[in-house]
Amino acid sequence: MPIMDGLESTRRIREFERDNKLDPVTVITLTGLSGADIQEDAFVSGVDLFLTRPLGLKGLTQALEATGVMQFEGGAI
Repeated sequence: MPIMDGLESTRRIREFERDNKLDPVTVITLTGLSGADIQEDAFVSGVDLFLTRPLGLKGLTQALEATGVMQFEGGAI
């Protein structure tokens, strides 16, 4: 991302939510990076769900259902 990365964006979103007493939105990260360190940084920044590419439609559907972001009839799109 040209201005800031996703983790900085997430930190700013969380700060805005706190400052304005807003309920937190669900932040999902989809990245090509993996590893325990990057995942830990993401969660510390306020990410709710950390996903790595490649991610198939079935995996995405399961992740969205698990977080309660979306419900798919019959478990499929």
